[in-house]
Amino acid sequence: MQQTTCGVTPKKTKVFNRNVVVDFLKENEQLFKDLNDSQYCLYDSNKLVSDHALNYLNSYSGNNNNEQLKIILKNEFVKCESIYPFLGDFFINSYFLKEKYEDSEKYVLSKDSACDFSNSLKFKEVSNIFELITNHASMEYAITVQKSILKDIHVEKNSLLNFDLDYDASFLGNKDFHKMNEYKFIIIDGFIESIGEIHHLLDQANRTKIPHVIFCFGMSEEVSHVIKYNNSQSKLEVFPVIINFDENTINVLNDIAVLHKDHIVSSRTGETISQAVRRELPIGNEITFHRNGFKIKPIASELDMIIHRDFLNKKINKVTTHVESKKILSRRLKRFSSKSIKIHIPEKIYENNDFMRELDYMLRFVKNANRCFFKVDFNKRKYFIPVGLPKHVQKVTESIEKMYSQIETMVTYERD
Repeated sequence: MQQTTCGVTPKKTKVFNRNVVVDFLKENEQLFKDLNDSQYCLYDSNKLVSDHALNYLNSYSGNNNNEQLKIILKNEFVKCESIYPFLGDFFINSYFLKEKYEDSEKYVLSKDSACDFSNSLKFKEVSNIFELITNHASMEYAITVQKSILKDIHVEKNSLLNFDLDYDASFLGNKDFHKMNEYKFIIIDGFIESIGEIHHLLDQANRTKIPHVIFCFGMSEEVSHVIKYNNSQSKLEVFPVIINFDENTINVLNDIAVLHKDHIVSSRTGETISQAVRRELPIGNEITFHRNGFKIKPIASELDMIIHRDFLNKKINKVTTHVESKKILSRRLKRFSSKSIKIHIPEKIYENNDFMRELDYMLRFVKNANRCFFKVDFNKRKYFIPVGLPKHVQKVTESIEKMYSQIETMVTYERD
């Protein structure tokens, strides 16, 4: 037998038998079914809410016993919602309507099946954002939502990986940034001592007018002066990325090589700089230099990026005692996770509970896109819930049913 106690500091004590629970369950099951016919409910705050489960949970019966018993459902609703959007609705529907999911259709996101999920969304704007993400981005993008002063929804995509580090920005001259597209590049693990070592590269840059980038750990004053002078005369466009060599940057060239799908020129492999510049240099996508670092649009595929991130994650997990090494590896990993999509939502739409909940649901779906889903019908529409979660809801529902069935006596305390 279970006894439920609620209220504040005891003033008046009232004891109720099991009939209170039986009446609550009967009345609330009917209330939930009745609310299913109401598309919208208007709240005191003048907000219209169309969610069936929320409107039921927020309804007030005027009966203190019923409201206290409803808290059990409210708490489980909140827990389910924290796991996955609309899982709380699924729980409430499962509890009152006894709906089963075992025969629900399974779904896996693909290029061909994406329209199924898109068409199920309630707001056209959310559907448009979903299509933009699936058509023009990938799992490696971090997605954030921000309130905006703009009148319309604005989606900003950043495909560049950011390298914020200490490098020689003097080649920018008086500019704050410099952008290159379709540039030829070379990655050198070493120091360029003389013009003769890169003469062929400079000659090619002058004759073809193709932008060139030289990633290295340093160069002599003579080499630096010649490049800056010829750049200023518009004879060529060569930008050396001279990275200060220390424990924080020792593996930067490796990361740059991964992004460009190219190797590092090193004397340790028997390749000299003068030999390397004579071969046909590879071409990069896009690079933007600024005072505190540079941004690169990768040549590498998403799979290449995932493999490198997994490699860095494994190295981080192996480091147990050396805190500084872990920080350096974490910074490297962050560089490979800086692709982003920012969704700017106008303030008026941002305050629309239905819209923001739907947007959160869509973004969580995208985040879990590599999982298998159940197509589940409730709230007069179809939802896509990750396989495994309906089973969790079933267990929660059975647990709540058992809890209510064991309540034989209810004790409340009221103020005088």
